[in-house]
Amino acid sequence: MIKKCITLLLCASVMLSSMLFAGGKTETAPAEPRDISSMEEVDRNVSMELTFLTHKQGMEEEFSVYQKEFNKKYPNVKIVYEPIGDYKGNIEIRWTSNNWGDMCMIPHNFISETQLPQLFAPLGRVSDFDKKYEFASAFSIDGDVYGISSTGTAYGVLYNTAVLRDAGVTEIPKTPQAFFDALRKVRANTDAIPLYCNYGAGSRLADWEWNARGSLTGDANYKNKLIYMENPFSSGKPYNTVMRMLYDVVAEGLVEEDPATSTWDTCKNLLAQGKVAATVIGSWATADTQKTAENPSDIVFAAFPWNNDGKQYATIAADYAYAINKNISDERYQVARDYIIYLTEESGFSFDAGGTPIMKGESYPKTLAALQEANVTLVLDTPPHPDDIGLFDELNSESELYLGKYPEKARVVEAAMGQTNESFDAIMADWNARWTAAQVSIIGEDYASMNRYK
Repeated sequence: MIKKCITLLLCASVMLSSMLFAGGKTETAPAEPRDISSMEEVDRNVSMELTFLTHKQGMEEEFSVYQKEFNKKYPNVKIVYEPIGDYKGNIEIRWTSNNWGDMCMIPHNFISETQLPQLFAPLGRVSDFDKKYEFASAFSIDGDVYGISSTGTAYGVLYNTAVLRDAGVTEIPKTPQAFFDALRKVRANTDAIPLYCNYGAGSRLADWEWNARGSLTGDANYKNKLIYMENPFSSGKPYNTVMRMLYDVVAEGLVEEDPATSTWDTCKNLLAQGKVAATVIGSWATADTQKTAENPSDIVFAAFPWNNDGKQYATIAADYAYAINKNISDERYQVARDYIIYLTEESGFSFDAGGTPIMKGESYPKTLAALQEANVTLVLDTPPHPDDIGLFDELNSESELYLGKYPEKARVVEAAMGQTNESFDAIMADWNARWTAAQVSIIGEDYASMNRYK
């Protein structure tokens, strides 16, 4: 019954998203362009309280430091952080109200570019931000930036290397075979859970999918190629390979006993305590887990177990982005924007959060040392051709596969657990059929011949 309830909750989340942004559209009007240069300059002694909705919990100390530093610019401005549990599941509900707050974090790969102006105020032009920020175009449309990424995230596997050593594993796995051999040794030689799949955490399953792009292919255009690709989920193709690994690790019983009740906090604590050997996740989780571990150096983030002719890659993407409610006043907007610029350029948040830097030229944090030592190449998705902006999201919505989210990945886990009668191959065939139908419906019968990313 618990497992069925979890599945229903996952599906309900997608249904809510569809109701809020059906077909990528909403009744809310787009944001009016804001010309900062024409606004009356805000008095630095202005008194106000700004609300900031955040997915980050347990960062009260850091938030307090940010407040003190920002008060050097605006002495009488108070930033009230509101951490929200199950952020992805609840933020869309908050967004249905015009008065949800002043600032928030936009989950990456969560809403389409066309929805950005419906919710958020433009912060500036891509052409200006791109000179100094990484991922400047990640939350933009028509050259306007609606969100500034707070940090960057690489995708791969987070290990407790002490558990691996106890199991007799001396090297971080670089191939699927070595990965499964390592997990089997953990099961055979220790009391630890080989891999925590985080099914109950929902969005953590989507982390597997990110590896199907840059990590397996080394191709920054792979996401764009999916738009025109024939049967991208067939055997031998990256998505099939990664999803098969997820299926097999669950089917072989190398994961937590009851995945339906798993949570990220539980995973983090067990990994830190040496009761879990590995989990597939973004690099952001490294710092969180190291803070909890008795020996932080045991917690190591590494590339997904795959290589191309001995060379390893890791998908990297913009993480949650700072954004401003399009409905707030010009005065509040200016102060909120100044706070976002402070967070990006001065606060060190990307390092506090354990991610890659946003300011170009800054050094990477120690949490990614293993990637650098292994000469892993980070692969960032190339923005689509101007004529293709929003097209991937249209296909994603039309097919109801919701790539980048988790319900269909939950379906893979459920089949592997024996909770359903579906086979893995049947699921992949269904994905192909739905993707193809969406391509034909939106692009046309000759969609494959129109591929501009060959």
